[in-house]
Amino acid sequence: MADGGLLVALAHPDDESLISGTIARYASRGMPVTMLCATRGEVGEIAPGTGATRETLGAFREQELRDACRLLGVADVRFLDHRDSGMQGTPENEDPRSFARADAERVAGEIRAVMEDVRPRVVVTWDETGGYGHPDHMAMHGHVSAAFDRMRGTMPEDAQVALFYMALPISEFVRIMTEMRARGIDVGDPPAGGEGAASMPRVEANCVIDVSDEYELKRQALRAHKTQLDTFGPFTNMPPDLERSFFGREHFFRARPPLPGGKKIDDLFAELS
Repeated sequence: MADGGLLVALAHPDDESLISGTIARYASRGMPVTMLCATRGEVGEIAPGTGATRETLGAFREQELRDACRLLGVADVRFLDHRDSGMQGTPENEDPRSFARADAERVAGEIRAVMEDVRPRVVVTWDETGGYGHPDHMAMHGHVSAAFDRMRGTMPEDAQVALFYMALPISEFVRIMTEMRARGIDVGDPPAGGEGAASMPRVEANCVIDVSDEYELKRQALRAHKTQLDTFGPFTNMPPDLERSFFGREHFFRARPPLPGGKKIDDLFAELS
């Protein structure tokens, strides 16, 4: 199994699209990368023309994640087999099978088992807001953080491992939307969470990675999520210059161990001897 590499632990197929340039960069350098997904996104919307149905959507999205990861150079794709909880306030949130309602100790144990198997040096997951308040994203933040702390507690004191949270550049998204409107471009309805997510408390990125070299590959991997391409809102109308500006950098916050004195880095593995 992989040892000393990168573990990306997220909630749904397509969550990885926000950091797929970074994933591709490390995979291309021979870094072991594992993708761990909590659910198969089976209660989401279905883009027309894909052939997916409500009954088959989970299987479709599992394959789409595997296809996207194959493009990114990642062969180790795993699922926790929990059920998608849907957006906040939807009936799916009340389903006792939903990931957001899963027993915290059990889920943290499942994630820790994966960590013990692949022995990553870097773990990446959602921040506490889940980017825009999605209950599954927020649940994954808590479970992965707990599993990481337990793993770290069993390691030698000098072991070098790091936990990062995705630090979505919401202010940059709002800037891009404002520019698109100024150009007379119809941005339609914002994606889930939308610009209202700017008011949520969030971590400030202390690691920004330039993924301009991986930009085209990132776009290809995004298109692998065919059942979701109709749900990306204004991203589908973004002019090439703004799209490259927005998607050409990826933002992270190193939570453990903390970076000293407001230090900024541009590599997830920086200062891990």
